[in-house]
Amino acid sequence: MILVCKIVLGIYQGQIIMKKSLLMIPCFGLLAACGGSDGGGSDETDPPYGFCSNGQSLTCTYSVSELELTYTMYVEHDGGLYFRGDFSSQNKPSVYPYEMTVSDIDRLEILQDGVLHKRDDLASITFSNLDTSGSNYEFYWYRNNELVGYSSVDRLPEPTKNFTYEVLNNTSLVTAQWDAVPDHEYSFEMAFLNCTYPDGERNISFDASVPNYSISQPESSFTIDVETQFGEKISELTSSYQSCYIAGRIIGDSQSMIPTQHVGNIKLNFEANDLVFINLF
Repeated sequence: MILVCKIVLGIYQGQIIMKKSLLMIPCFGLLAACGGSDGGGSDETDPPYGFCSNGQSLTCTYSVSELELTYTMYVEHDGGLYFRGDFSSQNKPSVYPYEMTVSDIDRLEILQDGVLHKRDDLASITFSNLDTSGSNYEFYWYRNNELVGYSSVDRLPEPTKNFTYEVLNNTSLVTAQWDAVPDHEYSFEMAFLNCTYPDGERNISFDASVPNYSISQPESSFTIDVETQFGEKISELTSSYQSCYIAGRIIGDSQSMIPTQHVGNIKLNFEANDLVFINLF
């Protein structure tokens, strides 16, 4: 069980978080030691709450300790940034494969350099009005207006810069490269090859035989053999289709970016996921 106490004065041997002129200390132990939700009740042991109806896909069906909130970051090479959050629980029956819905008792917020950002809409956990220029990003999770999860980072993985590619003449090879960033490790996920028929109205997609590329460090480049990956030479594609392109993501993982403060079940899965398109012809 993970709870958070708010105190004004005291000494604590463990982790101390100082925000908004309060000391917020993670407490591990009995509810009586820390206090519960509104009215003195427990938000850990007696779900559901609010408008819940015990729905297996609603977060209010589960106690805080049964939930994990994971944030994934997507950074584009133009500097655009958005965060997506997902709740999960090992207690959710496998017959409910769809995503969890945030109930009215849970509130999620992100602060970039002290500026509050709320979810884009109530139907999803996405935050899009942020950028990569911040020096501090804070992630808050409240249940019944009590802080139950918190994490922060002081830097983010950097977006891909100066991405270029070349289709080598008279071959089925494509090379791509970009500016490497120190302490970043890169990989490339090839999504598909998409081609348009000569009529310009129909498309066809091909899956790659080996979609995941591990890139030797500190390199920031890769080569795609179109014939090996998709079973056709570029010259054959040219004779059959009006145009073709490869879609994929360059993933940059910062080896030095770790949460500076952390309370509760919030996981930060931060990589620079940069969507790129390679036009073959």
